[in-house]
Order: sequence, then structure tokens, then C-alpha cells
Amino acid sequence: MSPKSERPPSGGAAPRIYRAITCNFCHRAEISLHRKGVAYEAIDIDLIERPAWYREMSSGGSVPLFECEGQEIHPSGVMNEFIEERWPDPPMMPANPAARADARRFIHWWDDGPCPAYERRLMNVRPERDDSLTEALEASLDELERRLEAQGYAGAYWGGDTLELPDATAAPMFVRFLGLQHFHGIDVPERCERVRTWRDVLLADPDVAATRPDDAELLGEYERYLAVLSKAAAAGIEVPVTSRD
Repeated sequence: MSPKSERPPSGGAAPRIYRAITCNFCHRAEISLHRKGVAYEAIDIDLIERPAWYREMSSGGSVPLFECEGQEIHPSGVMNEFIEERWPDPPMMPANPAARADARRFIHWWDDGPCPAYERRLMNVRPERDDSLTEALEASLDELERRLEAQGYAGAYWGGDTLELPDATAAPMFVRFLGLQHFHGIDVPERCERVRTWRDVLLADPDVAATRPDDAELLGEYERYLAVLSKAAAAGIEVPVTSRD
């Protein structure tokens, strides 16, 4: 994937999302847009060689960035709330205020727990850190198992029978477990039965499947990133691999 030297001209009135296929935050927004039937234009950004014109946009070079109705909207949490309010049908947040608060708390926890844990393990190139990062990832999945049990998870989506924003938040990580399996031989532990069931439900969801990147392309991008990180590590350079986007 080579960087575009100039900002692509607008293709029309459709919203535009600037994305990277490895980025789970981008995929969350695309799941929501697809769920709501919103046509959009996708512009791929090379996170290794980010174009100068993209660095000058309001996100400062981070992805995702959403252009809609004359606005540049980011980060992804704001973007997903905007999508939910701008296109309210079908709803992806509970109608009950208390349930909506629970959903927001879950998303906040996810972004501080499982999300960075999987990214750090996936992109680790220092073997001496393998065990501690694997333990951290499994601890976050064990906590997820406890949370699903506490809320009475019954084997469908996070809140019931339809995909909601917590589902769209979690699904991209489960898609990207492909990289953990391929490069590190890691999967969701069998003891996390509810997590595995939820994962399978999300991976089979039509909106997740329709926006899922090609597996070979995804693995190819991860391989590029891992090569860059390995060179940096050999040179004694520490490169952060996680952010809240």
C-alpha cells in the first residue's frame, strides 16, 4: 500500500472515512455505517508512510478521520456517537439511559483493557516480553468473561438480539485475532466460553463480515509493521504500538 502524494478529490456528497485496515477503531466506524445503510467513500492511509497532506488534516495523521457535511470528525468515540445521532435508525445504543451508560462504561473499559492488550501482544517483537504480554492479554479476556457472566450474557449480542455499539467496538479485535493466531499461535482461551461464543456471533454478523478486510491483505500489512518494529528494536528504538486512536 503506497501513500498517495496528494489528497484525493472528493467523489461527491457521500461521507468519507480515512482508514487503515489494521486499525480496529476504523473498522468500528465502518461496521456502524454499514449497519445503518450509509454509503461512504473509504480512503486508505499507510500508517508507515503517512502522506504529508493527511498529517495536515485535523486528526494530525491519526486514523480514523470522518468527513461529513463539511466537518472533520475524530477521534473514533466522537465519530461513533455522531454516526449514531446523525443516522438513528437502526439504533445501536439502548433506549434506556441507564443501559446507555452501561454501554459507554463497557466501551471505555474495552479501550483501556482488551484493546491495548491484544495490540501490544500482536505487535511485540521482543521475545523477552512474550510471556508478560500474553498474561496481560489473557487477564483482560478473563475479565471480559466475568463481565459477560455478570450481565447475564445469553449467547447472542452484547445487549440482546441485535448488534449494538459495544458489539461493533469488540468485533474488530476478534477479526484481528487472525494476526495473533498467524504470528504467535494465540487464540481466545477455551476457559473463556462466553467470550468465544460472543466472538463467533460477531464474526458471523453480516455487518461485520461485509466490512471485514481481506485476510491476506491484513496479514501482509501486519508483516510490514512487524518488520519496521523489528528494525527499530534492533536499533534500540522504542516505538509505541497502542493509542486510543
